[in-house]
Amino acid sequence: MQGGRRRRDTSSQETTLLGVAALAAEARTGPRRRGKSAFDVRRRRTLVTVTILVVLLGGSVAGFATWLAGADEATAAPPSVQEVSVVGPRYEPTAADRARTPTRVTPATPLVGLTFDDGPTPERTPFVLDVLRAKGAKATFFFQGDQVEKHPDIARRALAEGHAVGLHSYEHLYFPELDPQRAREQIVRSEEILTRELGVRPTMWRYPFGESSPAADAVLAERRLVGNVGWDWRSNLPGDFECAGADGLVRLIMTEAKDQAVILLHDGGDAINCPDPQWQYLPRAIDALRAEGMEPGVVVPTGRARPLVAVVAP
Repeated sequence: MQGGRRRRDTSSQETTLLGVAALAAEARTGPRRRGKSAFDVRRRRTLVTVTILVVLLGGSVAGFATWLAGADEATAAPPSVQEVSVVGPRYEPTAADRARTPTRVTPATPLVGLTFDDGPTPERTPFVLDVLRAKGAKATFFFQGDQVEKHPDIARRALAEGHAVGLHSYEHLYFPELDPQRAREQIVRSEEILTRELGVRPTMWRYPFGESSPAADAVLAERRLVGNVGWDWRSNLPGDFECAGADGLVRLIMTEAKDQAVILLHDGGDAINCPDPQWQYLPRAIDALRAEGMEPGVVVPTGRARPLVAVVAP
């Protein structure tokens, strides 16, 4: 498009200049052919000179404007992060979802924390957020710093829709094998990225694989981050990263579900590669929890050593 504009502008300018040149030639020869006075000749030459200057100035301005437009195109900001394409399945609310009335939560309502690690990802996190929105449920996301760098729009959506957000390192490394400097880098870098992209500073930390290290614990204490946020998994049932299928995951969640239980789930990592039908576990599990009188809640710090966190109503 830009090249086409330049060619048209150049062609138009050349045509105009040719016309002006012809006019100038006529001004030089006209008096001899038509017997015009010297005053007329000077006036004609002045007019031609002014016209040429105007044309050249106009061409320069047009050329500068075209160049400027090209520079703007080259240096323009990248497309809005809201335009990031979603490459995984989406959840369409059912008739029952649309007819749902808000759940009434009382102090006696058992609360279960559904927590998701390793995201955000365009393959799975939007589906999880779709389900939670359709069900009127809240969850907790432990995001990786490198994933937030790639998909800040998805992370912002999770926060904007009322979900809790915690830290899950920068690259999902195994902390017992990291030297103190690398451990610090993983913690600080992830904290800085999430704070910058979300506009709020997360205060909770969950170790990748649930494995801590003394060096990392010291950094968490220094930065006043609540870690290591764990989970309840007393059974030997397989998890979502093992591609247990929708039936298997509903069974796992309901087996572990109790008041203040924290359930480990994933919206990234190995779980991305599990078949799409497995992800139907989430709307089914939320319905099953409510059928048993339980309600999904969010995980928050307690400000005490034990317990470190609690599941509360959103």
